[in-house]
Amino acid sequence: MSSERRVRIDLAYDGTPFAGWQVQPGRPTVQGALEEALARVHGGTRVAVRGAGRTDAGVHAAGQVADARVADRFDDAELARALRALVPPEVAILSVRTVREDFHSRIAATAKTYAYTVDRSPSGHPFLARYALRAPYPVDVPAVEAALLALSGRHDFSGFCASASEAEDRVRTLSRAERVPHREDLEIYRFTAEGFLMHMVRILVGTLLDVGRGRFGPERIEEVLVSGDRARAGTTAPAHGLCLARVEYPEVFGGASGALGSLW
Repeated sequence: MSSERRVRIDLAYDGTPFAGWQVQPGRPTVQGALEEALARVHGGTRVAVRGAGRTDAGVHAAGQVADARVADRFDDAELARALRALVPPEVAILSVRTVREDFHSRIAATAKTYAYTVDRSPSGHPFLARYALRAPYPVDVPAVEAALLALSGRHDFSGFCASASEAEDRVRTLSRAERVPHREDLEIYRFTAEGFLMHMVRILVGTLLDVGRGRFGPERIEEVLVSGDRARAGTTAPAHGLCLARVEYPEVFGGASGALGSLW
């Protein structure tokens, strides 16, 4: 007997082969792969999937969350096993759990954390090439820390988002903006907010890398925030260094997503 219910699906993925999260005709996407797997479970019937974050092409996730309304013969554990057998090898189904019908993976989220990994080693780590930006040059740590401090808090981030962004309200609160040395030659930039603008994290990282190289001082952050001028910010860092690390929810919806692995 089938059981109609809404399920929360926690997943991780290597974004390299995908054109992003959102379904795009004729292109491989994570949402498309998950919907195809669910359709096979449901005998060919399409099952719509919603995601917490619409990651761009090449962006990874260690703690993405999706939700869908399903009607199958499986319990949660069985559905998770079935999906693991049907999704591409670049996608990991971390868990499946039945949730309240009013759960919406994007709207119910209270905060998201993105992590950007930078490889500072002289030769580059071959096993990190798909997940970290290689930047083998010295970094002015005090300048970067000053820039991160200026970014923290509630600001209009118009100068740190893509010109194609359709968001009218560009005010966001960065509750976390930090540089974390993972080891001597690897660093991770982490940002937590209630939501992010188009390419926001990648532009923030690109600007911080420019500050770290001395291309401009940390005072440039305040200039960009005040002016809202994208041209005054730094370059947009490549997508492959970015990872959606964690999505937070009220406990009634299961709490925060669990990240896969310890890097992010």
